[in-house]
Amino acid sequence: MPRFLCLVCLLLMTARVLALEPMVVKYISSNVGIKEDYYLELVDTALKTTEATYGAYRIDYSEELLSTALRRELVLKGDKMNIDRIAGFNKKALLRGGVIKVSVPLLRGFMGYRIPLIRRSDQARFDAVTSVADLRKLALGLCIGWEGDIYQKDNFFVTETSNMMMLLEMLVARHIDFVPLGATEIENFYQVDNQPVNSLGPENRLLIYLPLPNYFYISPRYPELAKRLSAGLKQMEADGRLETIFDKYYAERLRNLHLSQRTIIEVPNFEDDGSYPKMDHTKLKNY
Repeated sequence: MPRFLCLVCLLLMTARVLALEPMVVKYISSNVGIKEDYYLELVDTALKTTEATYGAYRIDYSEELLSTALRRELVLKGDKMNIDRIAGFNKKALLRGGVIKVSVPLLRGFMGYRIPLIRRSDQARFDAVTSVADLRKLALGLCIGWEGDIYQKDNFFVTETSNMMMLLEMLVARHIDFVPLGATEIENFYQVDNQPVNSLGPENRLLIYLPLPNYFYISPRYPELAKRLSAGLKQMEADGRLETIFDKYYAERLRNLHLSQRTIIEVPNFEDDGSYPKMDHTKLKNY
């Protein structure tokens, strides 16, 4: 067989093998006490929706305590993880690195609703909070890379640490007074070093709001994954499946938090670029 025909055959065989290789999503969770089931179902449904166009896929999911800075570095490289979910508007540092934003908000704006995680014994202190000025008198804690700069810009006293486990330890030890967690994320019970900490729980009457959409970001080494997820999520948004999956995971939780009965304290977000409309708080009555 002529040499060039051998080369053509080899190229065709290689292309066929590559075509059979599944598209791989490398997803790592580092949020202690915060389940990723909702986001995993969004990814899985979006990939399944686009299977006819893009072919087979595989989701490699793992859990590992990683700092926010390390997560950003890993998603840029794309070897260990190639997808991350990040709250906020356009993250300039990420975009400069070429990370690709999938422009479909994942939580229907509810990421902006925050409930303080507190020591249950401090509820009386929070009962006295009626304004953003009152809230500024309390020390809050966040992980590095979260929205700490937003609170600092609005004159809050903010302590930042590398991961959620350390935040819980600091709250228990009274180094901070509260951790503002998303209404979709906050749980009733937490663990530190695999031991239940019954002294921590959601505050009963406040609801902090700041504009804060949540998006998937994809490694620049995986542009086809970004296109595929974008196509799948947009289809899910259009046909109502995105809302259905949201309600499946969060409707009952949000109802139990009695959001519409809480005192709303608004914190401005200096990063707000107007790309996502401000929430209509009256919609909280739906939950």
